[in-house]
Amino acid sequence: MTLDPRRPTARTIALGGGRVLAVGTSSELRTLAGPRTERIDCRGSTVLPGLIDPHLHLFALAAGHAHLNCGAPHLRGIGDLLAAVRAHARRLPADAWVRGDGLDDVRLGRLPTAAELERASLGRPVRLRHRSRHASVLSSGALHRLGVGRGIQSGLVAGREAALTRMVGPLPVDELCAGLATVGRELTSVGLTTVADATPRSHRALAPLRRVMDEGSFLLRVHAMRPPGSRAWRGSPRLAPGAVKIMVEETPRGLVPAPPTIARLVHAAAASGAQVAVHCLGAPTLVAVLAAFAGLPAAARAGQRHRLEHVAECPPPLMARIARLGLTVVTNPAFVYWRGDVYWQETRGAARAWLYRARSLARTGIRLAGASDAPVVPANPWVGIAAARSRRTRDGRLLGASERLGAAAALDLFTSGAAFALRADMLGRLAPGAPADVVIVDPDPLAAPPDEVADTRVGLTLIGGERVWSR
Repeated sequence: MTLDPRRPTARTIALGGGRVLAVGTSSELRTLAGPRTERIDCRGSTVLPGLIDPHLHLFALAAGHAHLNCGAPHLRGIGDLLAAVRAHARRLPADAWVRGDGLDDVRLGRLPTAAELERASLGRPVRLRHRSRHASVLSSGALHRLGVGRGIQSGLVAGREAALTRMVGPLPVDELCAGLATVGRELTSVGLTTVADATPRSHRALAPLRRVMDEGSFLLRVHAMRPPGSRAWRGSPRLAPGAVKIMVEETPRGLVPAPPTIARLVHAAAASGAQVAVHCLGAPTLVAVLAAFAGLPAAARAGQRHRLEHVAECPPPLMARIARLGLTVVTNPAFVYWRGDVYWQETRGAARAWLYRARSLARTGIRLAGASDAPVVPANPWVGIAAARSRRTRDGRLLGASERLGAAAALDLFTSGAAFALRADMLGRLAPGAPADVVIVDPDPLAAPPDEVADTRVGLTLIGGERVWSR
């Protein structure tokens, strides 16, 4: 399946020089083969373009291999978590931080307190990052280092993630590089060939990623988002500068940054010629961000493919405004599966249909892409493709049935739709001249039911025509 409308399906594909040479029948392509040509019999499997995740967090995934996994299945309550903190702390030097990721208060029943973490960590400072990555829970000693006043029992600190990250300090570079290499293997094993790192970084901060790419231990293509005010740097076929990412947080005191500042940041980034991507969860953020884009000159919007990341909540009147402004929505269908049961408890009535919309946005003329936002949820794109079709939660609830996509539209989210969001139109399809990024999978994602698609087996992944993973 080529996902190229000029020839959607074929029996044979020829690759050479890192690109697709031709698609067609065996007899049509036979003349391209020479004595050294390798022939691969796919034995009834389906050949697809390499999948694309246009919004995940590479360095966080890499760090997760060195950190305590607070979302591990065997951690079923606070007692299990504290025991894991103690065991992890014992393996660390006496002055080292206990770092954890994926803390889920819903799954655990509650958050650990600062005092509980202090006792469990044997005196080492602790930072356990919430699964949302927008808050952390600290031990008493860590709170003291942060300069937070006495008397705080919960240890929960929200809205200060950047300051916490500076205080805790980076992982040793060798550990981070080892984690990146492991993540690269994991991503290619599920058929991903291109990703966008959605944590905005300077070119200098990407040095560990460039190192593992140069060493040949990380083979995916990466589009790296940039912070506001940064300049686009010279890219390469494997590492390209991505959109300027603007973070917006919803706090009890309002949006941070405030709407006028959001508008200034959007205008400045767009005026520089950059694609703009705005973190956009709730309706208040969406209203402010749409106003910011509406304030741009038409020429600063046309053809730029500015992006709204997540759009977790979209009331009906706002859909037409998104379409009129020509914005692309990068949605997270896998959240319906992984987090849908929590959303079900937190919402009522018609508001449930506003969550992570898909079909209604597409019918309004909005271009969609799908992403995992890993490590918030696992990076497996097949779960996202299946959830886009079924809208089923882990417990089997139906969340927003009217937002279901058909099989082809769901696959498009992580192929040509994702390529569109990255402004990389040669990716996400198999056509002559396109990069030879190819996956071989079972079952056929257009013919199999969603439950089977979620368990898709990837037999082979090629990037630029070279094997990067095989079963």
